Amino acid sequence: MTRPIPPHGSQGRYKGTLSGSRPPCRCPKCVAGASRAGQERTLDRLAGRPRRIDAAPIIAHLHKCIATGMSQCLIARHADIDQSTISRLLQRPNPKCQRTQGERILAVRPGDFSTQGMRPSIGTVRRIRGLYAAGHGPRKVGQMMGIAETRLIDMARGICEHVTLKTDLAVREAVASLHAQPGTDVQARARALREGWPPLGAWDDIDDPNAVPEWTGFCGTDRGYWAHRNQQLPMCDRCTKAHEAWLDKHADLTVQELNQARFRARAAASHREADLAHDARELMRVSGLDVALAAERLDVTRQHLQQALVRHPDTETELAA
Repeated sequence: MTRPIPPHGSQGRYKGTLSGSRPPCRCPKCVAGASRAGQERTLDRLAGRPRRIDAAPIIAHLHKCIATGMSQCLIARHADIDQSTISRLLQRPNPKCQRTQGERILAVRPGDFSTQGMRPSIGTVRRIRGLYAAGHGPRKVGQMMGIAETRLIDMARGICEHVTLKTDLAVREAVASLHAQPGTDVQARARALREGWPPLGAWDDIDDPNAVPEWTGFCGTDRGYWAHRNQQLPMCDRCTKAHEAWLDKHADLTVQELNQARFRARAAASHREADLAHDARELMRVSGLDVALAAERLDVTRQHLQQALVRHPDTETELAA
């Protein structure tokens, strides 16, 4: 990208370029501008405001912004500086930084994605996969979003690290329209089951890169392991490890005793969720609470309660849904 020529009266126009592609200008306006810039540097130095400062806190802030998925170009656009400035700061050991540039960088908020910028695709990918799990395939969703089916398939595969704001908003709108409707795409549902893609309700914060899906409400425990088995859900790593730990803890049992312990654990997991769905319906009917408040009252997550209600329908209406 060709940078604009500094205007007359600026220090940049007075100095020209080191390569000689733009010679220095010695017109009266540029001479006066260079002199004024020198005086300002002297005043800043005497006032304890050096033009160049330690870049360590600026670099730490850049890494914090990048950790949220912001690109160097997006950070530069927010800070109104050139992207090469950020690249140099990240590549040079113990560099100095111009004070004005550093202040602009520090003013950028981590995770502040502009309307024109790209944003991390993790939430978008999880939403698309959740739609697959609900039986909404790429053809239907793509038509609703105005996005090519092949593009949607690529996003579901997770090969796109960033998406545009337009795509992100389109996927959110599709989820808002379809999440309560049963899908009919058997292939999409089978793909989600085969790949182990969690349903939309399994996420507490679907956009958080560190979030893990809560399939059963007890994931990370042996009860969660049996809930996966009972409900024929894809097994998550946390529940696999929890069950392995359970087996190690009961390694001293005989084969018969171990089988009995397994049966009790499996039965407890099966009855627990059905009882939870029944209790929640009674609580919502009597108290008029919504699902979120009922979950709080019953000391379970909203996602777990929603899935329990779906997996243990109470009426013909719910069965049809």
